[in-house]
Amino acid sequence: MIAKTRILAGAAFLALGLLAACGKEEGGAGPAGAGGGGGSAASKDAAPAKPAEKTGAAAGVVGDAEMEALLAKYRDVLDLPVVRYEWDRNAGDPKVSAADGGPGFTGEGWETCLDSPTTAWKDAPKGGTMRQVLLDWPATLRLWGENYNSSFNYTVVDLCLEGLVGFHPLTQRFVPSVATHWRISEDRQTYTFRINPEARWSDGKELTSADVLATWDLRMDEKCRFPSGPLVYGKFERPVAKSKYIVEVKCKEDNWRNFLYFGGMPLLPAHEVGIPGDQYLEKFQNAYHAVSGPYMVRPEDVKMGQSIAITRRKDWWGERNPANAGGANIDRFEFEVVKDINLAFEKAKKGEIDYFPIGKAQWWVEEVPKLDPVKRGLLLPKKIYNDAPVGTNGIAINTKKAPLDDRRIRLALQHLYNRRLMIQKFYYNEYEPLSSYESGVYANPENAVLEYDEMRAVELLEEAGWTGTNAELYRVKDGRELKFQIVYSSPLSERNLTKFQEDCKKAGIRIELQLLTPASLWKQVTQKEYELASMSWGGLSIPNPETSWKGELADSLSNNNITGFKNARVDQLLVEYDRAYDPKRRIAVIREIDALVYADIPYVLGWFNPAQRFVIWNKYGMPPWGCSKIADLDNLWYSFWVDPAKEKALKEAMQDSSKSLPREEEKNFFWRAWNERERRREKGAAK
Repeated sequence: MIAKTRILAGAAFLALGLLAACGKEEGGAGPAGAGGGGGSAASKDAAPAKPAEKTGAAAGVVGDAEMEALLAKYRDVLDLPVVRYEWDRNAGDPKVSAADGGPGFTGEGWETCLDSPTTAWKDAPKGGTMRQVLLDWPATLRLWGENYNSSFNYTVVDLCLEGLVGFHPLTQRFVPSVATHWRISEDRQTYTFRINPEARWSDGKELTSADVLATWDLRMDEKCRFPSGPLVYGKFERPVAKSKYIVEVKCKEDNWRNFLYFGGMPLLPAHEVGIPGDQYLEKFQNAYHAVSGPYMVRPEDVKMGQSIAITRRKDWWGERNPANAGGANIDRFEFEVVKDINLAFEKAKKGEIDYFPIGKAQWWVEEVPKLDPVKRGLLLPKKIYNDAPVGTNGIAINTKKAPLDDRRIRLALQHLYNRRLMIQKFYYNEYEPLSSYESGVYANPENAVLEYDEMRAVELLEEAGWTGTNAELYRVKDGRELKFQIVYSSPLSERNLTKFQEDCKKAGIRIELQLLTPASLWKQVTQKEYELASMSWGGLSIPNPETSWKGELADSLSNNNITGFKNARVDQLLVEYDRAYDPKRRIAVIREIDALVYADIPYVLGWFNPAQRFVIWNKYGMPPWGCSKIADLDNLWYSFWVDPAKEKALKEAMQDSSKSLPREEEKNFFWRAWNERERRREKGAAK
């Protein structure tokens, strides 16, 4: 199974899963997307350079020697296994001609991608159960429409629904899913897909082009009361069923992500959802329709407000396809509602919960190692260092307000943000300083970490003309005191902001802190009425930079360009990115945008968690790489399986306190080694 990309990435989603709920201690999840920026200039402080020296082994930082050791350690598994998508040329309705995608269709003149690396483990056994928690019951169980966008519902969509094509996180290329082949017209305005005639819904009905049309119609229906639908899918004309197996859609504008949006659209069954949106909302408020993916939610497994289970299907149409080997291993995922995160942690300690993300650094460093099940090897702490989107964390700067329109002031503020000390003092060295506005392969590797440097900050302030001081030793210029207000919405941010306030005072900057409600803070930043704002944004696996950095948004309100960033070169690159169908060019464009934005200091950047941190009872197997390259705590367990031998040994050890199990390695650095191998290959190819 290919990791799915959640395509409505510009909209915030309600975080009912543990990923967001446990992560809020260190900044938490905010609106999904990247933060805004401001101005344009370059200097020695943020010019492309080798990454600055890092410290703190707990955060997973490795030096040259350590990297060589990692490359040697993972050498035999860095070349991931390759799987092949197979399709039967003779399958389909005999009444449909080969030219229309029926029996005899050869794919000649069409595009596809049959061979791809996999992060599944082909020898993984099927069976078993994994128990997790929900911190609240979803507002609806529907898989579309008003209030559907909770993390649990996204999990159901991932496991139970399929799109026409998938997007491979390693190759950055499209791969077959429900569609075996596709075509993009010469002007790149028309997409045509050929549906696999073997595709079936869980009720046995064929999946055809009619289902694609019904899905699009529902997503465009304003009666579904979900504005993101018409916003995303309104980029297309209504699709046309050219035959039972071939569907065509025309774009209203040239943008490579249109193929991602339409091709990755989770399909719904026309025979159940081909109704007006308001009727759909009512009918499926707390019910499920037929699905096409490897899992389903059975009616008897829904205990309203208490628990819900997702069960593996025995009749999934894609089960025997080699492309899916090693995926969909666990028979049943059970979710129990536990609204108190502390109680949920207690349940995990007792073995009532099998998999539990650890969001608090204090829990991870001080409490987890002391647990008796951990000491005995029954409960395993795990940290997987991968490229899950990390978002932007820090202090947004309103570059529309003087003197913050002066880059030297912004840079001075960054140099006064003692991130390494905060990470060490408050967060047990569990985090790393941010040096990018993007994640994974899209982050510019040449962005140097801007370190705490009081002397450099003072130099910048004096260069900007703030040389005088008042009786309180705050800097003044033309009779104005150098003073800024930081607005924030979480009391958990106060220790960081207070430390920043103290360090700014040493350099002669007065900082005032104002606690607001989340709604009030959001109003201030979107109306550009603030000076500095403590912000944390969710990350995107597929960048959508225009919403944060497009110049025309700088002077308007109610958008994600909250800092007023404007740069002519970035605007040119945004246009190029939208039309870049070549994955390598897309990566290069985003990296250049990232370098330009980073150099301009639109944020006093904070830190990020470089690893997926969790505890799991010792009955599960996982591949050498742990999980997908971009998986996060809400979905990294898709690649796990129940190991019968380990499950038996665990049961015996839980019944006999004198028994222990072999401890497993806590940290998994596979993806760091893989990235370094790929970086060296790119460098070698460029010579």
